Amino acid sequence: MTRLPKSQAPQAAITDLPPEVIATILQDLYHTSIGLYYSDLICVTHSNSYLRQAAINASNLWTSIEITDKPASFELAKTCLNRSGGQAIDIYIRMNKRLKSRLNGLLAMVTYAVSRLRSLAIRVCLSDLNHEWPQINACFQQLVAPHLRYLRVEVAMFHEPFTLPHQTLPIPQGADKLRTLSLNNLTPDVSTPSILSSVKSITFSSKWFWASPYQTLVEALRASYSVEELTLARTAVVSYGPRRTADSLPTIPPINLPRLHHLTMKNVENDFVAFLLSNIVAPELEVVVLQQTEPLDTANHNLYFDWKRVPVSSGFHSVIELHVNIGVVAVHHMDQIAIFLARLFPNVERVYMPWRAGRELVQEWTSYWNPLNAPPAGDKVSLWPELRQIVLTGQDCVAGSGYCPYLLEDILLLLQTRQRCKLLPLELLRFEACESVKTWEGYRGACHRIRELLSSLGALDVTPREGS
Repeated sequence: MTRLPKSQAPQAAITDLPPEVIATILQDLYHTSIGLYYSDLICVTHSNSYLRQAAINASNLWTSIEITDKPASFELAKTCLNRSGGQAIDIYIRMNKRLKSRLNGLLAMVTYAVSRLRSLAIRVCLSDLNHEWPQINACFQQLVAPHLRYLRVEVAMFHEPFTLPHQTLPIPQGADKLRTLSLNNLTPDVSTPSILSSVKSITFSSKWFWASPYQTLVEALRASYSVEELTLARTAVVSYGPRRTADSLPTIPPINLPRLHHLTMKNVENDFVAFLLSNIVAPELEVVVLQQTEPLDTANHNLYFDWKRVPVSSGFHSVIELHVNIGVVAVHHMDQIAIFLARLFPNVERVYMPWRAGRELVQEWTSYWNPLNAPPAGDKVSLWPELRQIVLTGQDCVAGSGYCPYLLEDILLLLQTRQRCKLLPLELLRFEACESVKTWEGYRGACHRIRELLSSLGALDVTPREGS
Protein backbone atom coordinates (compact mmCIF):
# COMPACT_ATOMS: atom_id res chain seq x y z
CA MET A 1 0.00 0.00 0.00
CA THR A 2 1.30 3.40 -0.93
CA ARG A 3 1.51 5.72 2.08
CA LEU A 4 0.29 9.25 1.41
CA PRO A 5 2.63 12.08 2.27
CA LYS A 6 1.84 13.57 5.64
CA SER A 7 0.62 16.75 4.04
CA GLN A 8 -1.89 14.74 1.97
CA ALA A 9 -3.21 12.47 4.78
CA PRO A 10 -6.92 13.05 5.48
CA GLN A 11 -7.52 15.08 8.64
CA ALA A 12 -10.80 15.44 10.49
CA ALA A 13 -11.82 18.92 11.53
CA ILE A 14 -13.21 19.48 15.02
CA THR A 15 -16.51 20.45 13.43
CA ASP A 16 -16.77 16.96 11.92
CA LEU A 17 -17.08 15.40 15.39
CA PRO A 18 -20.60 14.86 16.79
CA PRO A 19 -21.41 17.03 19.84
CA GLU A 20 -21.74 13.97 22.09
CA VAL A 21 -18.19 12.88 21.20
CA ILE A 22 -16.90 16.36 22.03
CA ALA A 23 -18.73 16.23 25.36
CA THR A 24 -17.09 12.90 26.17
CA ILE A 25 -13.65 14.33 25.35
CA LEU A 26 -14.25 17.44 27.45
CA GLN A 27 -15.21 15.30 30.44
CA ASP A 28 -11.56 14.23 30.60
CA LEU A 29 -10.72 17.77 31.72
CA TYR A 30 -12.19 16.90 35.10
CA HIS A 31 -9.91 17.97 37.94
CA THR A 32 -10.16 17.31 41.66
CA SER A 33 -10.57 21.07 42.00
CA ILE A 34 -13.93 22.01 40.53
CA GLY A 35 -12.77 25.59 40.02
CA LEU A 36 -9.80 24.45 37.90
CA TYR A 37 -12.06 22.11 35.95
CA TYR A 38 -14.38 24.89 34.85
CA SER A 39 -11.45 27.22 34.23
CA ASP A 40 -9.98 24.67 31.81
CA LEU A 41 -13.36 23.88 30.28
CA ILE A 42 -14.20 27.51 29.59
CA CYS A 43 -10.73 28.19 28.23
CA VAL A 44 -11.06 25.31 25.73
CA THR A 45 -14.56 26.22 24.62
CA HIS A 46 -13.55 29.84 23.93
CA SER A 47 -11.16 28.62 21.27
CA ASN A 48 -13.91 27.57 18.88
CA SER A 49 -17.57 28.48 18.50
CA TYR A 50 -18.53 24.91 17.63
CA LEU A 51 -16.75 23.63 20.74
CA ARG A 52 -18.44 26.28 22.84
CA GLN A 53 -21.93 25.44 21.62
CA ALA A 54 -21.36 21.69 22.05
CA ALA A 55 -20.15 22.24 25.63
CA ILE A 56 -23.00 24.58 26.55
CA ASN A 57 -25.56 22.05 25.31
CA ALA A 58 -23.89 19.11 27.14
CA SER A 59 -25.72 19.33 30.45
CA ASN A 60 -23.62 16.57 32.03
CA LEU A 61 -20.54 18.84 31.92
CA TRP A 62 -22.07 21.33 34.36
CA THR A 63 -23.32 19.17 37.21
CA SER A 64 -20.64 19.98 39.82
CA ILE A 65 -21.19 23.30 41.58
CA GLU A 66 -18.64 24.86 43.93
CA ILE A 67 -19.21 28.04 45.94
CA THR A 68 -16.30 29.60 47.84
CA ASP A 69 -15.34 32.99 49.24
CA LYS A 70 -14.47 34.13 45.72
CA PRO A 71 -17.33 36.31 44.39
CA ALA A 72 -16.99 34.83 40.89
CA SER A 73 -17.85 31.35 42.19
CA PHE A 74 -21.44 32.40 42.88
CA GLU A 75 -21.96 33.58 39.30
CA LEU A 76 -20.38 30.40 37.95
CA ALA A 77 -22.70 28.37 40.19
CA LYS A 78 -25.76 30.04 38.66
CA THR A 79 -24.38 29.33 35.19
CA CYS A 80 -23.89 25.67 36.06
CA LEU A 81 -27.43 25.44 37.41
CA ASN A 82 -28.83 26.76 34.13
CA ARG A 83 -26.65 24.63 31.87
CA SER A 84 -27.05 21.37 33.81
CA GLY A 85 -30.66 21.10 32.71
CA GLY A 86 -32.45 18.30 34.52
CA GLN A 87 -29.28 16.42 35.48
CA ALA A 88 -28.57 15.37 39.06
CA ILE A 89 -26.11 17.85 40.59
CA ASP A 90 -23.44 18.00 43.28
CA ILE A 91 -23.08 21.19 45.34
CA TYR A 92 -19.98 22.00 47.40
CA ILE A 93 -20.01 25.11 49.59
CA ARG A 94 -16.87 26.27 51.44
CA MET A 95 -17.14 29.72 52.96
CA ASN A 96 -14.93 31.06 55.74
CA LYS A 97 -15.86 34.75 55.47
CA ARG A 98 -18.53 37.11 54.19
CA LEU A 99 -21.18 34.50 54.94
CA LYS A 100 -23.68 36.89 56.50
CA SER A 101 -24.26 38.93 53.35
CA ARG A 102 -24.52 35.85 51.12
CA LEU A 103 -26.30 33.35 53.32
CA ASN A 104 -29.78 34.08 51.98
CA GLY A 105 -28.58 33.61 48.41
CA LEU A 106 -26.79 30.36 49.24
CA LEU A 107 -29.80 28.85 50.97
CA ALA A 108 -32.08 30.01 48.16
CA MET A 109 -29.86 28.26 45.62
CA VAL A 110 -29.86 25.02 47.64
CA THR A 111 -33.64 25.20 47.98
CA TYR A 112 -34.05 25.85 44.25
CA ALA A 113 -31.85 22.89 43.29
CA VAL A 114 -32.90 20.46 46.01
CA SER A 115 -35.04 18.27 43.77
CA ARG A 116 -31.93 17.48 41.69
CA LEU A 117 -29.40 17.25 44.52
CA ARG A 118 -27.24 14.14 44.41
CA SER A 119 -24.69 15.35 46.96
CA LEU A 120 -24.43 18.36 49.22
CA ALA A 121 -21.28 19.34 51.14
CA ILE A 122 -21.31 22.50 53.25
CA ARG A 123 -18.48 23.95 55.31
CA VAL A 124 -19.23 27.43 56.69
CA CYS A 125 -17.92 29.69 59.45
CA LEU A 126 -20.62 31.61 61.28
CA SER A 127 -20.04 35.13 62.53
CA ASP A 128 -23.45 35.56 64.18
CA LEU A 129 -24.68 32.27 65.65
CA ASN A 130 -28.01 33.60 66.88
CA HIS A 131 -28.91 34.97 63.46
CA GLU A 132 -27.25 32.62 60.96
CA TRP A 133 -27.83 29.19 62.48
CA PRO A 134 -31.66 29.57 62.71
CA GLN A 135 -31.65 30.40 58.98
CA ILE A 136 -29.67 27.26 58.13
CA ASN A 137 -31.84 25.14 60.40
CA ALA A 138 -35.09 26.51 58.93
CA CYS A 139 -33.82 25.88 55.39
CA PHE A 140 -32.99 22.23 56.11
CA GLN A 141 -36.37 21.68 57.71
CA GLN A 142 -38.04 22.63 54.41
CA LEU A 143 -35.78 20.64 52.07
CA VAL A 144 -37.22 17.64 50.22
CA ALA A 145 -34.36 15.78 48.52
CA PRO A 146 -35.52 12.53 46.88
CA HIS A 147 -32.22 11.97 45.01
CA LEU A 148 -29.76 12.95 47.76
CA ARG A 149 -27.09 10.28 48.30
CA TYR A 150 -24.31 12.22 50.08
CA LEU A 151 -24.63 14.86 52.80
CA ARG A 152 -21.74 16.49 54.68
CA VAL A 153 -22.22 19.53 56.91
CA GLU A 154 -19.54 21.26 58.99
CA VAL A 155 -20.28 24.43 60.93
CA ALA A 156 -17.75 26.47 62.92
CA MET A 157 -17.55 29.89 64.52
CA PHE A 158 -15.40 32.51 62.80
CA HIS A 159 -12.11 33.04 64.75
CA GLU A 160 -13.35 30.61 67.45
CA PRO A 161 -13.71 27.18 65.81
CA PHE A 162 -14.18 25.26 69.07
CA THR A 163 -16.71 27.50 70.83
CA LEU A 164 -19.78 26.65 68.74
CA PRO A 165 -22.46 25.06 70.94
CA HIS A 166 -23.56 21.67 69.70
CA GLN A 167 -26.52 21.85 67.32
CA THR A 168 -29.06 19.42 65.90
CA LEU A 169 -29.48 19.36 62.13
CA PRO A 170 -32.69 18.28 60.38
CA ILE A 171 -32.04 15.72 57.63
CA PRO A 172 -33.85 16.68 54.38
CA GLN A 173 -37.20 15.00 53.97
CA GLY A 174 -37.66 12.23 51.43
CA ALA A 175 -33.93 11.42 51.42
CA ASP A 176 -34.58 7.69 51.08
CA LYS A 177 -31.49 7.30 48.86
CA LEU A 178 -29.12 8.89 51.36
CA ARG A 179 -26.09 6.61 51.71
CA THR A 180 -23.33 8.80 53.21
CA LEU A 181 -23.77 11.20 56.13
CA SER A 182 -20.99 13.28 57.71
CA LEU A 183 -21.69 15.86 60.44
CA ASN A 184 -19.15 17.97 62.33
CA ASN A 185 -20.25 19.25 65.75
CA LEU A 186 -23.79 18.36 64.74
CA THR A 187 -26.10 15.44 65.40
CA PRO A 188 -29.01 14.53 63.17
CA ASP A 189 -32.55 15.32 64.22
CA VAL A 190 -34.04 11.93 65.03
CA SER A 191 -37.66 13.08 65.19
CA THR A 192 -38.08 11.09 61.95
CA PRO A 193 -35.70 8.16 62.53
CA SER A 194 -36.68 6.34 59.32
CA ILE A 195 -34.65 8.93 57.33
CA LEU A 196 -31.43 7.34 58.66
CA SER A 197 -32.46 3.77 57.91
CA SER A 198 -30.84 3.70 54.46
CA VAL A 199 -27.50 5.31 55.38
CA LYS A 200 -24.47 3.06 54.78
CA SER A 201 -21.60 5.31 55.91
CA ILE A 202 -21.74 7.70 58.90
CA THR A 203 -19.13 10.10 60.29
CA PHE A 204 -19.85 12.09 63.43
CA SER A 205 -17.24 14.59 64.65
CA SER A 206 -17.52 16.47 67.93
CA LYS A 207 -15.37 18.45 70.33
CA TRP A 208 -16.84 16.40 73.19
CA PHE A 209 -19.20 13.48 72.57
CA TRP A 210 -20.95 13.59 75.93
CA ALA A 211 -22.21 17.05 74.93
CA SER A 212 -23.63 15.84 71.61
CA PRO A 213 -25.90 15.27 73.63
CA TYR A 214 -25.00 11.63 73.84
CA GLN A 215 -28.65 10.53 74.11
CA THR A 216 -29.34 12.06 70.68
CA LEU A 217 -26.25 10.40 69.24
CA VAL A 218 -27.32 7.03 70.63
CA GLU A 219 -30.79 7.41 69.12
CA ALA A 220 -29.26 8.35 65.78
CA LEU A 221 -27.14 5.18 65.87
CA ARG A 222 -30.16 3.08 66.76
CA ALA A 223 -32.01 4.48 63.73
CA SER A 224 -29.05 3.75 61.43
CA TYR A 225 -29.54 0.00 61.39
CA SER A 226 -28.22 -0.29 57.81
CA VAL A 227 -24.93 1.46 58.54
CA GLU A 228 -21.86 -0.44 57.35
CA GLU A 229 -19.10 2.06 58.15
CA LEU A 230 -19.15 4.21 61.29
CA THR A 231 -16.55 6.84 62.22
CA LEU A 232 -16.45 8.94 65.40
CA ALA A 233 -13.77 11.62 65.68
CA ARG A 234 -13.03 14.19 68.38
CA THR A 235 -12.10 17.56 66.90
CA ALA A 236 -10.94 19.49 69.98
CA VAL A 237 -7.41 19.21 71.34
CA VAL A 238 -8.47 19.77 74.95
CA SER A 239 -11.09 17.96 77.01
CA TYR A 240 -14.47 19.44 77.81
CA GLY A 241 -16.93 18.88 80.63
CA PRO A 242 -16.98 16.36 83.50
CA ARG A 243 -15.60 12.86 82.94
CA ARG A 244 -17.16 9.54 83.90
CA THR A 245 -15.52 6.64 85.66
CA ALA A 246 -15.95 3.05 84.49
CA ASP A 247 -18.50 2.52 87.27
CA SER A 248 -20.60 5.56 86.38
CA LEU A 249 -21.13 4.98 82.65
CA PRO A 250 -24.81 5.33 81.66
CA THR A 251 -26.83 2.14 81.44
CA ILE A 252 -28.75 1.85 78.17
CA PRO A 253 -30.32 -0.93 76.09
CA PRO A 254 -27.92 -2.44 73.51
CA ILE A 255 -27.32 -0.51 70.29
CA ASN A 256 -27.93 -3.07 67.54
CA LEU A 257 -26.03 -2.43 64.30
CA PRO A 258 -26.54 -5.68 62.39
CA ARG A 259 -24.73 -4.61 59.19
CA LEU A 260 -21.79 -2.68 60.64
CA HIS A 261 -18.48 -4.05 59.35
CA HIS A 262 -16.03 -1.14 59.87
CA LEU A 263 -15.77 0.96 63.07
CA THR A 264 -13.32 3.85 63.52
CA MET A 265 -12.83 5.96 66.66
CA LYS A 266 -10.25 8.76 66.61
CA ASN A 267 -9.27 10.51 69.85
CA VAL A 268 -12.72 10.03 71.32
CA GLU A 269 -12.84 10.44 75.10
CA ASN A 270 -11.80 7.25 76.89
CA ASP A 271 -15.02 7.07 78.88
CA PHE A 272 -17.14 7.49 75.74
CA VAL A 273 -15.11 4.81 73.92
CA ALA A 274 -15.79 2.44 76.79
CA PHE A 275 -19.46 3.43 76.85
CA LEU A 276 -19.96 2.66 73.16
CA LEU A 277 -17.90 -0.52 73.05
CA SER A 278 -19.78 -1.95 76.01
CA ASN A 279 -23.18 -1.27 74.41
CA ILE A 280 -22.83 -1.78 70.65
CA VAL A 281 -23.84 -5.18 69.29
CA ALA A 282 -22.47 -5.70 65.78
CA PRO A 283 -22.41 -9.37 64.74
CA GLU A 284 -20.95 -8.56 61.27
CA LEU A 285 -18.21 -6.18 62.45
CA GLU A 286 -14.83 -7.16 60.98
CA VAL A 287 -12.52 -4.12 61.13
CA VAL A 288 -11.92 -1.83 64.12
CA VAL A 289 -9.67 1.25 64.07
CA LEU A 290 -8.89 2.73 67.48
CA GLN A 291 -6.72 5.84 67.61
CA GLN A 292 -6.10 7.40 71.00
CA THR A 293 -3.14 9.75 70.69
CA GLU A 294 -4.36 13.06 72.13
CA PRO A 295 -3.75 13.49 75.87
CA LEU A 296 -6.90 13.64 77.99
CA ASP A 297 -6.80 15.15 81.49
CA THR A 298 -3.19 14.11 81.98
CA ALA A 299 -2.81 16.67 84.76
CA ASN A 300 -5.64 15.18 86.84
CA HIS A 301 -4.74 11.70 88.05
CA ASN A 302 -8.17 11.33 89.65
CA LEU A 303 -9.69 11.16 86.19
CA TYR A 304 -7.48 8.38 84.83
CA PHE A 305 -9.77 5.78 83.33
CA ASP A 306 -9.91 2.29 84.83
CA TRP A 307 -10.21 -0.01 81.79
CA LYS A 308 -10.30 -3.12 83.99
CA ARG A 309 -13.76 -2.22 85.22
CA VAL A 310 -15.38 -1.76 81.82
CA PRO A 311 -17.99 -4.42 80.99
CA VAL A 312 -17.22 -6.23 77.74
CA SER A 313 -19.82 -6.59 75.01
CA SER A 314 -20.35 -10.04 73.52
CA GLY A 315 -21.04 -8.52 70.10
CA PHE A 316 -17.47 -8.36 68.73
CA HIS A 317 -16.54 -12.00 68.15
CA SER A 318 -16.57 -11.37 64.39
CA VAL A 319 -13.76 -8.76 64.48
CA ILE A 320 -10.74 -10.11 62.61
CA GLU A 321 -8.74 -6.93 61.86
CA LEU A 322 -7.58 -4.44 64.48
CA HIS A 323 -5.77 -1.15 63.82
CA VAL A 324 -4.47 0.33 67.07
CA ASN A 325 -2.65 3.63 67.53
CA ILE A 326 -2.56 4.39 71.24
CA GLY A 327 -0.35 6.66 73.30
CA VAL A 328 0.32 6.27 77.02
CA VAL A 329 -0.69 9.89 77.63
CA ALA A 330 -4.06 9.16 76.06
CA VAL A 331 -5.12 5.97 77.87
CA HIS A 332 -2.93 6.29 81.00
CA HIS A 333 -2.76 2.50 81.52
CA MET A 334 -1.27 0.65 78.54
CA ASP A 335 -1.42 -2.67 80.40
CA GLN A 336 -5.15 -2.24 80.97
CA ILE A 337 -5.98 -1.23 77.41
CA ALA A 338 -3.95 -4.18 76.05
CA ILE A 339 -5.99 -6.64 78.09
CA PHE A 340 -9.22 -4.76 77.34
CA LEU A 341 -8.62 -5.24 73.60
CA ALA A 342 -7.84 -8.95 74.02
CA ARG A 343 -11.04 -9.42 76.01
CA LEU A 344 -13.19 -7.36 73.64
CA PHE A 345 -11.98 -8.84 70.34
CA PRO A 346 -11.18 -12.51 71.04
CA ASN A 347 -10.87 -13.74 67.45
CA VAL A 348 -8.49 -11.19 65.91
CA GLU A 349 -6.49 -12.43 62.91
CA ARG A 350 -4.59 -9.26 61.87
CA VAL A 351 -3.17 -6.47 64.05
CA TYR A 352 -1.73 -3.21 62.68
CA MET A 353 0.09 -0.86 65.06
CA PRO A 354 2.55 2.05 64.95
CA TRP A 355 6.06 1.09 66.01
CA ARG A 356 6.44 2.53 69.52
CA ALA A 357 2.88 2.00 70.77
CA GLY A 358 2.91 -1.43 69.17
CA ARG A 359 6.03 -2.41 71.05
CA GLU A 360 4.41 -1.50 74.36
CA LEU A 361 1.30 -3.52 73.51
CA VAL A 362 3.45 -6.49 72.46
CA GLN A 363 5.20 -6.35 75.84
CA GLU A 364 1.90 -6.29 77.73
CA TRP A 365 0.35 -9.14 75.73
CA THR A 366 3.49 -11.24 76.16
CA SER A 367 3.44 -10.72 79.91
CA TYR A 368 -0.24 -11.55 80.29
CA TRP A 369 -0.19 -14.58 77.99
CA ASN A 370 2.89 -16.09 79.62
CA PRO A 371 1.78 -19.42 81.14
CA LEU A 372 3.92 -18.62 84.17
CA ASN A 373 1.76 -15.57 84.88
CA ALA A 374 -1.55 -17.22 85.62
CA PRO A 375 -4.42 -14.73 85.16
CA PRO A 376 -6.90 -14.19 87.99
CA ALA A 377 -9.62 -16.80 88.24
CA GLY A 378 -12.54 -16.03 85.97
CA ASP A 379 -10.57 -13.49 83.93
CA LYS A 380 -11.47 -14.42 80.36
CA VAL A 381 -8.76 -12.93 78.17
CA SER A 382 -8.37 -14.36 74.69
CA LEU A 383 -4.94 -15.63 73.66
CA TRP A 384 -5.92 -14.65 70.11
CA PRO A 385 -5.66 -18.21 68.78
CA GLU A 386 -6.62 -17.00 65.28
CA LEU A 387 -3.87 -14.34 65.12
CA ARG A 388 -1.90 -14.72 61.85
CA GLN A 389 -0.47 -11.27 61.05
CA ILE A 390 1.24 -8.47 62.99
CA VAL A 391 2.32 -5.31 61.19
CA LEU A 392 4.21 -2.49 62.91
CA THR A 393 4.83 0.75 61.02
CA GLY A 394 7.40 3.38 61.92
CA GLN A 395 5.14 6.40 62.05
CA ASP A 396 5.68 7.08 65.76
CA CYS A 397 9.35 6.16 66.10
CA VAL A 398 12.33 8.47 65.67
CA ALA A 399 14.81 7.12 63.14
CA GLY A 400 18.14 6.15 64.63
CA SER A 401 16.74 6.01 68.17
CA GLY A 402 18.42 2.66 68.80
CA TYR A 403 15.23 0.90 69.89
CA CYS A 404 15.05 -1.54 66.95
CA PRO A 405 17.11 -4.33 68.63
CA TYR A 406 14.76 -4.16 71.62
CA LEU A 407 11.74 -4.50 69.32
CA LEU A 408 13.24 -7.64 67.80
CA GLU A 409 13.75 -9.09 71.26
CA ASP A 410 10.21 -8.19 72.34
CA ILE A 411 8.72 -9.82 69.23
CA LEU A 412 10.80 -12.92 69.81
CA LEU A 413 9.46 -13.20 73.35
CA LEU A 414 5.90 -12.82 72.08
CA LEU A 415 6.35 -15.61 69.54
CA GLN A 416 8.00 -17.88 72.12
CA THR A 417 5.08 -17.26 74.48
CA ARG A 418 2.56 -18.15 71.79
CA GLN A 419 4.51 -21.33 71.04
CA ARG A 420 4.38 -22.33 74.73
CA CYS A 421 0.61 -21.82 74.59
CA LYS A 422 0.53 -24.25 71.62
CA LEU A 423 -0.87 -21.63 69.25
CA LEU A 424 -0.41 -21.72 65.49
CA PRO A 425 2.53 -19.64 64.15
CA LEU A 426 2.06 -16.28 62.44
CA GLU A 427 1.88 -16.19 58.65
CA LEU A 428 3.17 -12.60 58.39
CA LEU A 429 5.30 -10.48 60.69
CA ARG A 430 6.17 -7.13 59.14
CA PHE A 431 7.84 -4.18 60.81
CA GLU A 432 10.00 -1.23 59.92
CA ALA A 433 13.51 -0.87 61.31
CA CYS A 434 16.42 1.51 60.96
CA GLU A 435 19.11 0.46 58.52
CA SER A 436 21.56 0.64 61.42
CA VAL A 437 19.89 -2.34 63.14
CA LYS A 438 21.70 -4.61 60.68
CA THR A 439 25.00 -3.60 62.30
CA TRP A 440 23.74 -4.93 65.65
CA GLU A 441 25.70 -8.07 66.43
CA GLY A 442 22.57 -9.98 67.42
CA TYR A 443 20.55 -9.04 64.32
CA ARG A 444 21.08 -12.19 62.26
CA GLY A 445 20.57 -14.49 65.23
CA ALA A 446 17.36 -12.74 66.29
CA CYS A 447 15.93 -12.87 62.75
CA HIS A 448 16.84 -16.56 62.48
CA ARG A 449 15.09 -17.43 65.75
CA ILE A 450 12.04 -15.36 64.77
CA ARG A 451 11.77 -17.13 61.40
CA GLU A 452 11.86 -20.51 63.14
CA LEU A 453 8.74 -19.50 65.07
CA LEU A 454 6.81 -18.34 61.99
CA SER A 455 4.87 -20.44 59.48
CA SER A 456 7.54 -20.05 56.80
CA LEU A 457 10.91 -18.41 56.22
CA GLY A 458 9.27 -15.77 54.05
CA ALA A 459 6.78 -14.78 56.77
CA LEU A 460 9.25 -12.24 58.25
CA ASP A 461 9.37 -8.92 56.42
CA VAL A 462 11.76 -6.30 57.85
CA THR A 463 11.42 -3.05 55.88
CA PRO A 464 14.00 -0.24 56.12
CA ARG A 465 12.44 2.87 57.60
CA GLU A 466 12.44 5.94 55.37
CA GLY A 467 15.01 8.49 56.43
CA SER A 468 16.85 6.09 58.75
